[in-house]
Amino acid sequence: NDDEIKKKVVDALVLLSEPLPSLLRLGRGQDVAGCALSEATPRPVKPLILYSYEGNQFCRLVREVLCELDIPYRLVSSGKGSQQRAELAQVSGSTQCPYLVDPNTKLQMAESKAIIEYLYQKYAIYTPPNEALGMISGIITPLLKPLFKVLAPLQAGSNRENKREYTAEIEEAKAKILEEISSEKVVIYTYSLSPFCTEALKVLDRLEIPYKEISLGLEWVPFLIQDKGAQKRVALGEVSGQTSLPNIFVNGKSIGGLYEGLLPALEKGTFQSILNKTDESDKRVESVEGVFE
Repeated sequence: NDDEIKKKVVDALVLLSEPLPSLLRLGRGQDVAGCALSEATPRPVKPLILYSYEGNQFCRLVREVLCELDIPYRLVSSGKGSQQRAELAQVSGSTQCPYLVDPNTKLQMAESKAIIEYLYQKYAIYTPPNEALGMISGIITPLLKPLFKVLAPLQAGSNRENKREYTAEIEEAKAKILEEISSEKVVIYTYSLSPFCTEALKVLDRLEIPYKEISLGLEWVPFLIQDKGAQKRVALGEVSGQTSLPNIFVNGKSIGGLYEGLLPALEKGTFQSILNKTDESDKRVESVEGVFE
């Protein structure tokens, strides 16, 4: 009876522990990522080869990305004592895992970080931001947007006695924004300390698209936002309907921020068409929110 109880306890613990790796990895490796959904995503002609073994967490990281990028590959199990481990030693001169072979480019490499960077560079349209950041954005953005809409004018001085002075400052800021967004095809308004702004800049850098960055300071809170930054924030809200940053303008039109603008546009293939649009007859500045729906 004691042995049966112990067995049941062990079986229960095993059953409970099975989903833990996926939970700890926030569901990574379950779905194809947005950066690989576009028809413009490069695809390998020949399957890649991955030398890996199950007990290595770094191998798991690579397999997650291969799944998320929907890349066909042949898995060569190379655990200690395996005959495939000797094959790995012949191929790479080492038994280190993970080890990737891409017959399409003749590239061979070790180190999970280097492999993942290569996979995103070669077989994705962009390197996705940290997955935890996306989860945070999905939770806090809907909560903070109404708050920002109320706080932004107050921070800019809408409650001062001299209303004309406030209105004049906002109009001046709007005129400056209109000038700025017409100076370059891509203009992005940022805060220096915002992780969302940092990730948006990384995506644009990865795409090798020239852009003009305009910072409103370190962050939106008092003492961190730059002089006249609060007024510009309100003006951005009037111009584009959005006071949160990043706020990305393409050909004079706001496409929104990182998760609700830039990434959906890239995934659906509409970003490049907006970028290439050069209709000189329409200089109006309007939000294109909904273009990607």
